Amino acid sequence: MKKTLLLALLIFTLSVTKAQNGFTTYTTNLALSGVILRESALLIDNAGNKWVGFTGLSTSTVGLVKYDNTTWTLYNTTSTPALPSNYISALAKDVSGNIWIGTKAGLVKFDGTNFTTYNTANGLPSNTITCIETVGNQVYVGTRLGLSRFDGSTFTNYTVANGKVPSDTITAIKAETGSVIWLGGLNRLVQFNINSSFTTSSFINNTVPPKYTSVGIPGNINCIYIDGSNTKWLGTTNAGVTIYNGSTFTNATQLYEIFGSTIPNKVVDLATGLNNGVAMKMTDAAGSAAIGIIELAPNNKVFQYFRKLPAIEIGDYLEKVGTNLIVSYGKLFGTSNTKMYFAFDKTNYTPQLGEVNVNNYKTLDINNVKAGIANRSDMHWDVGGTGNAFYQVPKQVFREKAISSNFSSALWIGGYDNSNQLHGGAQTYRQNGNDFWPGPLDTITATIDTAVATKYDKIWKVSYTDINNYITNFNSGNVQNGSYIPTEDILTWPAKGTGTHSRNLAPFVDNNNNGIYDPLTGGDYPKIKGDQALYFIYNDNLAAHGTSCTPRGIEVQAMAYAYGCSSAVSGRPELNFTTFYDYKIINRSANNYHDVFVGMWSDVDLGYYADDYIGCNVADNYGYAYNADNFDETAAGTNGYGAFPPAQGFAIMKGPLANTADGIDNNNNGIIDEPNEDCKLNEFTYFNNQLPGITQATTDPLNCAQYHNYMSGFWKDGSPFTCGGTAYTGTNTGTPTNWAYTGDPNTGISTATNSSCGTMNWTEITAANTPGDRRLIVNSGPFLLNAGQMQEVEYAFVTSFDSSSTTNANLLSVAKLKTDVQKINAYYNLVNKPNCFLTIGITELLKSTDFMLYPNPAKSIISIKSTLEGAVTLDYDIIDILGKTIIKNETNNTNFSINISDLNSGIYFLRLKINNSIV
Repeated sequence: MKKTLLLALLIFTLSVTKAQNGFTTYTTNLALSGVILRESALLIDNAGNKWVGFTGLSTSTVGLVKYDNTTWTLYNTTSTPALPSNYISALAKDVSGNIWIGTKAGLVKFDGTNFTTYNTANGLPSNTITCIETVGNQVYVGTRLGLSRFDGSTFTNYTVANGKVPSDTITAIKAETGSVIWLGGLNRLVQFNINSSFTTSSFINNTVPPKYTSVGIPGNINCIYIDGSNTKWLGTTNAGVTIYNGSTFTNATQLYEIFGSTIPNKVVDLATGLNNGVAMKMTDAAGSAAIGIIELAPNNKVFQYFRKLPAIEIGDYLEKVGTNLIVSYGKLFGTSNTKMYFAFDKTNYTPQLGEVNVNNYKTLDINNVKAGIANRSDMHWDVGGTGNAFYQVPKQVFREKAISSNFSSALWIGGYDNSNQLHGGAQTYRQNGNDFWPGPLDTITATIDTAVATKYDKIWKVSYTDINNYITNFNSGNVQNGSYIPTEDILTWPAKGTGTHSRNLAPFVDNNNNGIYDPLTGGDYPKIKGDQALYFIYNDNLAAHGTSCTPRGIEVQAMAYAYGCSSAVSGRPELNFTTFYDYKIINRSANNYHDVFVGMWSDVDLGYYADDYIGCNVADNYGYAYNADNFDETAAGTNGYGAFPPAQGFAIMKGPLANTADGIDNNNNGIIDEPNEDCKLNEFTYFNNQLPGITQATTDPLNCAQYHNYMSGFWKDGSPFTCGGTAYTGTNTGTPTNWAYTGDPNTGISTATNSSCGTMNWTEITAANTPGDRRLIVNSGPFLLNAGQMQEVEYAFVTSFDSSSTTNANLLSVAKLKTDVQKINAYYNLVNKPNCFLTIGITELLKSTDFMLYPNPAKSIISIKSTLEGAVTLDYDIIDILGKTIIKNETNNTNFSINISDLNSGIYFLRLKINNSIV
């Protein structure tokens, strides 16, 4: 007797949960019973019906659910028609509209009315189906006992026993053509070839290599996707996604930089994405929770669509339908769940402020350093990812295998208003929240809202090759006629603010001198430092500070950059191991701030973190870290440098303008109160990781006052840094000092001739300190930051290796670092730096006759008049006869004046520069 169809044909008025940022949840009112383990298959048929397959315990009544956009229908072993098993392993459709269903009890064909079951009695090698693919009227069936082809009447089996395949484990099938079928198995990809009459076949066996040297064996290939260039994408059980170009296997993480999420180790389905790429489920960095969809698109583009609340709902299976992705529901659930799938529409998706993604976290990687940069003041750690160090030197393909010389860094700022209230902003690991947010401040109110912050929640990455390609194509008319599209970051370069925001943000070459950034029609392009630059804007005034500091109304325009083109680094190997960081700090508030300090904080983990020492070179304005012994071991899950540990320096290239006539040698060059003197290494302080046995007053700051203490020469308890030992006494005894560890560990000579510690050879070695996990701060100040004022600071991170001897290798690196920092300073101060940039050829070449300077000689003011027309950005420098830059600035006016009243009598040169043209 036939059983009545259970729960079938129930009319369901679509009751979707509220669409959440592009994700619409589709639910059913089918009364499901028994324990369902997971969704195991997803199919959209030729009529647009959605089919969802399930696996469950033996008590489960859920097998296959169909939704025709009006009605939900359940098929199981007791429905009419009935399935042979409630365990669904695969779904496919053929050209005739039949649905093919893989189960644990054979292959099932559904013709729209009836189920027909085929099993071993009909010729299948196994009743347990792993995968299905249809090619025309041929159905290919995968099992763990071989491959089977069904032509509508007969099964033909291809097994190891008959020599037709190299393995009987078939876990994925994908047809390239009617005669070339790709098979996935255990650590293998097989090209299966068959002739048009299906009478002969052959195969090519390809072993898929591991993701890494020692871990990440791919395991089963669960799915195969073939893109438009005929490249094969493999979803694996243990190593995420591997890409095969016909000769080489490459893991997707070698080709795509992904931040804020990851490709899960186990990928069971790949689909056409919404941006002409390949889409899959994405998880958090630990791979423990599904948090949305990731798409890997051409030109190494990555698209991320987060659904974080609740995070675990995204399933493994997805399929593109029109402009949407249909995504299975992934939560492990029992009988009460009614959610079936999601429909995702990217046009209704907006990235949420606070999430880390590939747009707001990028890398400097043009030379032998790969440095992760976030856009909220902090950098060099994997924010939103594993949380591990991310300043690779030398750089590696895989983040997991690389060795870092620096764990994390951040710019700190603090000072007092006229009421002597402390204001500041500082971050370490965001463990207590944020002090900085993306975006520029309103120039009138010094405020920002979430909408503006979200708009600027990005880092713009541009290299000299991007710019050269743009210039070449603009000069040939390809940009104007649309045959060449510049990079997205060139097109969207944030050159000009809107509304009451600053009209001058990111610097650019205004080729047509119209004051507008118009790369598509005017030939304008970003003006970057170095050969590759990351540009971003952030502020301290969107919300309350995590450090409890009072916001100040500060806007920071930042550019991280590095050199890597052949002309720049040729003969200068130190540039290959250096990154630079330029910050324009603008006070948008109505307050005047005094006793302001700015510091570059860094958690200096040279490989293994627990065996480091630190020191400073006052004369050359840098702090540094070095290994305490000759060998940097791999320990505590951290890769070490081994026998030749490097030293890393944190050098101040440019500091804020010092207070005039303060009687201090602020830049440590032996001259007091020189014109336009800047503040450089005015304080060198440090603290320790908060570990058992460490004096609490020498550990991480916890509030605003403690952050400012570390910037201004005091410990977190308010006691001063003092000469000798660890620099901490906990009392007012001892001699206060501005700099800790001023001795040179190689020469035994103090680097600070102006130190209160005199000439003592004070290093961590002479102090016999226990090596540890140090965090240092190179500080500049005090200085003024008045309302509307801009102060600029710039740093260089220099890493030096010396492999000439294993004896005192750690100190050899310190000696080399000293030389390298001096070379970097010399290069930084070069008037004409070698570069690989092209010029656009319209307004680039300047002539001395373009300018007139008067009066000459002059005592207080010189004026420059130009014959140039239109808006330009002009850099100018006044240089003394020894080649030292005395005044350095820029202007958007072609006619301007310079105050020289503070200069000593003498002969000076005026250098004017527009783009790469100099007079």
